[in-house]
Amino acid sequence: MRTRILIWIATGIAIAFLVFQVLFGKNSIPEQHRISKEIEFYQKQIDSLNKVIESRNELINKLKTDSLYKEEILRTRYGMSREDEKVFQLVK
Repeated sequence: MRTRILIWIATGIAIAFLVFQVLFGKNSIPEQHRISKEIEFYQKQIDSLNKVIESRNELINKLKTDSLYKEEILRTRYGMSREDEKVFQLVK
């Protein structure tokens, strides 16, 4: 009789410990939820940065290969012109 009571008490303590670990421990359900949200956030950042890298690589490729694009950039951003060329800038 006494042994059964001790077994039930030990089982109850073990179950209480497991429930506590699942709800409040290091690898608890709320902690796993927080970590998955954090992973999702960082994955979105990675995706957006990959898009930026891709667009920058396209720009680099255009600057390396497209002479008309280079000329357009030099004229619009830096106000450069050819020799004996008059440049008129229109201001709104």
